[in-house]
Amino acid sequence: MRARVLVSVAVAATIAIGASGCAFWTPQDTKTIKQITDGVNVTTGKIDVRNALLISDSGDDARFIGTLINNSDTDDITVSVEIGGDTETVDVPASSHVDLANDKKHDTLDFADAKVTPGSLVKVYFSYPGAEGVSGSVPVLTSSQEEYQTLAPTSTPTSEITLPVETPSATPTDTPINP
Repeated sequence: MRARVLVSVAVAATIAIGASGCAFWTPQDTKTIKQITDGVNVTTGKIDVRNALLISDSGDDARFIGTLINNSDTDDITVSVEIGGDTETVDVPASSHVDLANDKKHDTLDFADAKVTPGSLVKVYFSYPGAEGVSGSVPVLTSSQEEYQTLAPTSTPTSEITLPVETPSATPTDTPINP
């Protein structure tokens, strides 16, 4: 009788463990956060850079898109963004962020002569005084996707104005000229 009880308990325990699936031993996916954006994320000091990417249709010039977050409670920070020796800066107020894709209050970061290849990754260096800079491999996308159509860099207009030139032509007259 005692053996039957032990066998029944062992069978019940085996069924309970088998019915619980593998979740007892495997890690939960909800504990693993995965990046689901087109851009990349990097952090330098008190600045977080989120969803950083470049938009370029021609490969000659590029516009930097991303969000710069200042985690400092008291200090406004001027962040430098460098691509191949060309550097642009962005002022990020304390405890605030600057969204360079949608924020109409801030200028865009356009890099003329960036020489990037759409579809590639480009090293972009982020830094500010008082913190060690960091580089990230930022993807270069085109404006062919609907969400990026309005974000492509525009060419800088030249100050030279070209007017059409009219060439005078000889036209015959019907009336004779009297001497």
